[in-house]
Parts: sequence; C-alpha cells; structure tokens
Amino acid sequence: MHPAKLKTKITTARLAETADFYITCFGMRLVEEWREENDVGCILALAAGGDEALLEIYEGPQPSDFSALSLQFRTEDLSAFCASLPAGVKARGPTHRPWGSTYLYLKDPNGISVIVYEGGL
Repeated sequence: MHPAKLKTKITTARLAETADFYITCFGMRLVEEWREENDVGCILALAAGGDEALLEIYEGPQPSDFSALSLQFRTEDLSAFCASLPAGVKARGPTHRPWGSTYLYLKDPNGISVIVYEGGL
C-alpha cells in the first residue's frame, strides 16, 4: 500500500484573504499557485510537516453554506498558539471537552469552523 495524502479544497470568492488566514494563523506554506484565465488557486501545506496534508484554495463561486464543514488542527501547546494569533482574529475558548481535549474555536474568512485543539486525537 502506498502512503496516502489528504488534500482538502475550499472554493471561495475570497482566495487571497483565505490563503492569508491559513498562512498567518497556522504557519502554512505556499507550495503551488496558478493563475490562468478562469483557473486561479493555490495549495498550502503545514510548515512543520511534510506534504501529507494539503489545503487547496480555489477561486470560484462560493457555496452559500459551509455549516457542515470544520477543519481541525492539533497542537502540542494551545496557549502558545493562542498567543501567536494575529491581531483581529476572533477566537472562542479555550474550552475543555469531556474527553480530555481543549478546543479553541475560530472562523475563517468564509465562515468555515476551524478548531485548534490540544489533547487526544
């Protein structure tokens, strides 16, 4: 079996703002970008890891509802993550969950729920 990679795609009318959110909040790095007539986008990867988890941000008509989607990032030090958030990024929490993890809740520029957590998987 070959190792798997995960790529999540967000289609949005706010490409630059969305890429900036994930780069500044999560330290993601730009690994690819393209701009051709009606085909514009970029791919980000977590800076600390390899390319096994990627985020594609594609410019297009934004879906009207992202309410069923959440992106979750695990961190070893939630306090340090909170302290590193750029000014103006609104967060709710940290909240201790019954299973022993601690969650911080954010929203990206598209209204996508982003959870940063410390603790179990």
